Amino acid sequence: MKYFVILVLLFSNYLLFSQDTPDFENYPVKVGSKFDINAIPFNGYFDPFTYSPSKKIDVVLNSDSYEVGRIYDLSGNKTEGLIKFENDKIRFRKWSEKKKTDIYTSEELSGLVIGVDSFFVSKDFYYKNRIKDKPEFLQFITEFNGYTFAKHYQFTSGLAQYYAMKSPIIETFLIKTKDEDVWGNFPDNKRFEETALKYFSHIPYLKEKITSGKYKSENMMSIIKMAEYFDKYQNSEKIYYDNYWQETRNKEAAAYYAKITDLQDSIWTFDYYKGNTKLYTAHYSSFYPHNKHGDFISYFPNGEKRQVIEYKYNTPKEAELYDTMGNLKTAYDIFEYKNMVTLKRGFKCVYKTINDSDGNNMLNTDKTLIINEEDRFLKATYQRVFSYKKMTSSTRMVNGSLVYQLTDPLYDFNINSLQAGFTRFMQTMIYDQALSVDAQGIQLLYLIIDDKGYVNDYAVLNSIHPELDKITHIFVHKYLLPGAKDRFRFKPYRFEKKKSHCEVVIPIEFIINRFYHPPVNYYHFNNWELYNQQLINNFTIPTNLTVPPSP
Repeated sequence: MKYFVILVLLFSNYLLFSQDTPDFENYPVKVGSKFDINAIPFNGYFDPFTYSPSKKIDVVLNSDSYEVGRIYDLSGNKTEGLIKFENDKIRFRKWSEKKKTDIYTSEELSGLVIGVDSFFVSKDFYYKNRIKDKPEFLQFITEFNGYTFAKHYQFTSGLAQYYAMKSPIIETFLIKTKDEDVWGNFPDNKRFEETALKYFSHIPYLKEKITSGKYKSENMMSIIKMAEYFDKYQNSEKIYYDNYWQETRNKEAAAYYAKITDLQDSIWTFDYYKGNTKLYTAHYSSFYPHNKHGDFISYFPNGEKRQVIEYKYNTPKEAELYDTMGNLKTAYDIFEYKNMVTLKRGFKCVYKTINDSDGNNMLNTDKTLIINEEDRFLKATYQRVFSYKKMTSSTRMVNGSLVYQLTDPLYDFNINSLQAGFTRFMQTMIYDQALSVDAQGIQLLYLIIDDKGYVNDYAVLNSIHPELDKITHIFVHKYLLPGAKDRFRFKPYRFEKKKSHCEVVIPIEFIINRFYHPPVNYYHFNNWELYNQQLINNFTIPTNLTVPPSP
């Protein structure tokens, strides 16, 4: 006979997330004890480096837009305005004459800066075993150890794409030293290994990958960035990031920075900071895209561990949560699953440890555990039920109604219609300022939905950019809240087949995808299927070239 025991107690987020946690401006966004539509728990905070939802609303911002930038004429004189890169020409609008568009070719400029990307004009570089003797735009990638790396884009015609099945854009990576007159390239043929080893054989990991054929010409961005990071590690140099975690060389305008603190075999250790406050410690096995392998640690402002997620080959396997005194409070294993109906993948949590204030584990395989957990950020109390090490429900009372959180990862919370509506809505919106600074990332939309499927209340939990924040608020008021003319209705949430009130967090990812600048989350989360280009985020023009450097 199996005994069924219920334990009722108070488990406060004041313990898990600490009563005295300083409200630092530079601290990750506080979201409380919420779950998203994938049943992923936030565990108090939104960590953009580890949050990678499989189900979300994707918003691809207009890639044909103008960006804030500047052009340099042949004498090096700078003019600021709005720029759009179109194939082999530049469309430019001065700030004082926004309605007038000037068109420039590579023979009329010495360089330009678009957003966070820099281009200079050069010739004498190899393409298809021939030297190009006419000036063309090259994108600056980086320079280190006496080498400058750049990328050339060759745009193919529509006929070549249709009849010869050629790619619309052919990318060629280039390299030169200050003393060389001709740019070398990395050929897409049998000579690639020979050429790559000439420059990267001093790094054992890269030498092995190139020699074994695991790294080929399509991995050039990974190779270059790993070599650059190796140089930074040896010279104790920092890596800088902007507000959207895009890598930048402008350290004066940077919002975050990282130090490479260790390199053992093929595992790199990065410590991320804002000011003097350490935010994260991450372990990677490769870069661009970044592959997490090992512990990813998030910190409280006092330096104690807040959360530790173990990754194996970029997949989360285990999570541990701590209080501000460094005591383990919760631990769970993370298992990947595939919904055989929707064919989408996700993760589910199997809890191993839920400690009380004395450090005793309250979980037991043959007992049901009920915990009243206080969310101090929301100023609410959730009743959470665990059975056989899984959270079977999490509820709270809102205006007399029992509201469920979505804790079952197999539950299909359908947002297809919402995605279609948001996409149509975005086509009517203007967000030039957000585009001009490459504002992108995931915004968290928190909804309380009644048992009929209508939204009764909401909150936008984090900010990306004022324009994008405003757009989200407008959409909610126009289509989701009471009084909306064409009010959207979700399929009512069901718990044990009964229609119920629920609260969910819907992630909305704003994506900017240009041919020379894929979205920032491409390299953080290895989104191969969606993003088929390498990411470039530097924007300083090499000082040894004739183009003035970016500030």
